[in-house]
Amino acid sequence: MKKQQGTFAMRKKLLVIMGVMMFVLTFLAFRVAYIQAVDGEMLRERAYEQHTRDRLIRPDRGNIYDRNGVGLALTRTVATVSVIRSQVEDAEVVARTLSQMLDMDFDTVYEKVGRRVALERIQSHVDPLVAAELRRLNIPGIVIDEDVERVYPFNDLAAQVIGFVGIDNQGIVGLEAKFDRFLAGERGKILTETDARGREFADSQTIRIAPVDGYNLVTTLDAVVQQFAQQTIESAIETKQALRGAIIVMNPQTGEILAMANAPSFDLNEPFEINNPALQETWATFTNEEQMHHLNQMWRNFVINDCVIIGLSK
Repeated sequence: MKKQQGTFAMRKKLLVIMGVMMFVLTFLAFRVAYIQAVDGEMLRERAYEQHTRDRLIRPDRGNIYDRNGVGLALTRTVATVSVIRSQVEDAEVVARTLSQMLDMDFDTVYEKVGRRVALERIQSHVDPLVAAELRRLNIPGIVIDEDVERVYPFNDLAAQVIGFVGIDNQGIVGLEAKFDRFLAGERGKILTETDARGREFADSQTIRIAPVDGYNLVTTLDAVVQQFAQQTIESAIETKQALRGAIIVMNPQTGEILAMANAPSFDLNEPFEINNPALQETWATFTNEEQMHHLNQMWRNFVINDCVIIGLSK
């Protein structure tokens, strides 16, 4: 009798264990099915991102022209120099070479080279000739990517109208900001397969997704008329000892703006250089907020943004 009770208890335990195992296996099967059906695509994308390194390629920003095709804002090809830490064989050699070639402080470069990141940017807007020399040296860990730089051939011509871009080539003020989504274009990528430590496989294929360049913008401005207008208003301000002034030249038949001159102007190639001599002397004493306030006033196209009240008297 006791033997039968023991056998029954054993069978009961086995049934419970088998039931638990069946439940666990069923749960795991449903979980696997759920992951494959619902999370599969997302997990595949994450796995791909973990085993690839992508370096962005900036597109050529669209040019801004006057009505006669004269370039007011142009894009030129430069390079970006970066370091892949996992490929660096001698950090001191890499830092010394880059500091000399890029005219940078050695300690600053060495600190960047030693950072435990997949890709560390050392310097942007590098001259193509310097980049070509670095490529020729072929030092492990140093990578050179295509880049672009915005240039303004006429420096301060129609500065408040044209505007300028930031370090990421995004429009900040003026036409550069207003038409940024047309001028900017779409970035490209260089994709490289890597191992868990971020090292590129010797036989891996590099995939290059070409960038899409931005659209050009043709304005109604006339560079020659704009130069005359700017010279005229600057002369008038100096003669009258005025704080600022403006001239608008319009075609009355069509309403096209041929010139819009604000004075004082500023250098579009150095937009963060304040144009007021008095402020320059005490610039370092201002807070960041105060400096940005003065810069915004300098960049402001008051001809179209401010209300002007003219008083007449007999």
